[in-house]
Amino acid sequence: MTTTTTPVRVGHLNRWWYAATGFLTLLFGTSTVNVLFNILGKPMADEFGWSRSVITNGFSVETLFVGVSIVALGVLVDRYGPRIPTIPMTLGFGIGLMLMAALPANQGVFYALCVLIGASAGAVNPVAHATVVSAWFSDRRGLALGVLMAGLGACGVLMPYLANYLLDMIGWRGTFLVIGALCTAIPTAVYAFVTKMPAEHERERAAARAAGRTAGESLRRIATSSRQFWLLSAAIFLVSTATFGLMSQVVPMTTDKGIDRTLAVTLLSVLSLSSIVARLIVGYLLDRVFASFVGATIFAACAVGVVLVISSTSSPALFLGAVLIGLALGAEGDVAAYMTSRYFPKHSYGRVLGVVYFLFAMGSAVGVFLLGQVYSFTGSYAAGVVPIVAMVAVAIVCVLSMGPYRYSLDHAETTTV
Repeated sequence: MTTTTTPVRVGHLNRWWYAATGFLTLLFGTSTVNVLFNILGKPMADEFGWSRSVITNGFSVETLFVGVSIVALGVLVDRYGPRIPTIPMTLGFGIGLMLMAALPANQGVFYALCVLIGASAGAVNPVAHATVVSAWFSDRRGLALGVLMAGLGACGVLMPYLANYLLDMIGWRGTFLVIGALCTAIPTAVYAFVTKMPAEHERERAAARAAGRTAGESLRRIATSSRQFWLLSAAIFLVSTATFGLMSQVVPMTTDKGIDRTLAVTLLSVLSLSSIVARLIVGYLLDRVFASFVGATIFAACAVGVVLVISSTSSPALFLGAVLIGLALGAEGDVAAYMTSRYFPKHSYGRVLGVVYFLFAMGSAVGVFLLGQVYSFTGSYAAGVVPIVAMVAVAIVCVLSMGPYRYSLDHAETTTV
């Protein structure tokens, strides 16, 4: 068993606060944009006389820049630590949402705000907080990451209710203003007053900067010398394509079978709720079971869930399928964050995880497009079973091919590539 030297307290601060406050950041993080555009998009478009495609195009622009900002933030966190690059980004994200409240009937201004929000959203994704949590936790790292990542699922469950309530009370402009203010104040306060790396990490990073270099291995070196980088990236991209593509179509694919829309919406809620539970369960397991086995098992369960949701008309089978897919939705972010800490140098963690999460985001976009094309060409979602299950199967092979951990829990190198 690895002996940990990680302190339980940092001055007066218990290290679990880094996971808990990271949860708060993700609760008011980038998933908020998806919720707001879904709920507020129609009244926005109606007021300005825009087609609904203007809103969806804006969301696509925002998503593209989210991916770019995640990669950029990962590099900056490895070089400067989590606080310096994140505070201006959280301000940009929240203020961009608040400015939507004053949006004129000008599509150019709308798209410009989408660019601002997306380019700032890297700080309200998991990369910075996962870097901090992985640095502070040797023991129980998996569980700590699970607590952190649960914020993403909680946002998807709670934010729609808040947005709907505010929309009825103060309209779409007031909703953007209030939620934007929350998304400005809470993540910024967390980064400014709580988030920090261990002193040893900061000393090593500062020494590298003084020597004119960045601590850790460069992305180019990692990409050219580590097969684990490509295996992990491919696995996360493929599973994201499969799960998010399916999630985006759960309601129409269920109602197409003649099933009541209320049940279809309930399935979507079950899927989201099970993703929250999965993050905690998977985090607990990662501390005790080899991560490749955890990932492969969850991904295999996802494949079963895909078959059930697409092919079945039985309510129990549909609910079971939604739970299994939700497990994969919740697990893949935890698995990626944990495996990155065990296969790559500690000072390269941010940039590697940034690339992996970029592919996570791009996979979700590809999945939505792919399943939409399957339906357009065949008039049914049934044909989507084969490509989705195939992608999950390849992802399983990838994670099982990762080999033994390269780094111990205290970041010491144990094997070579």
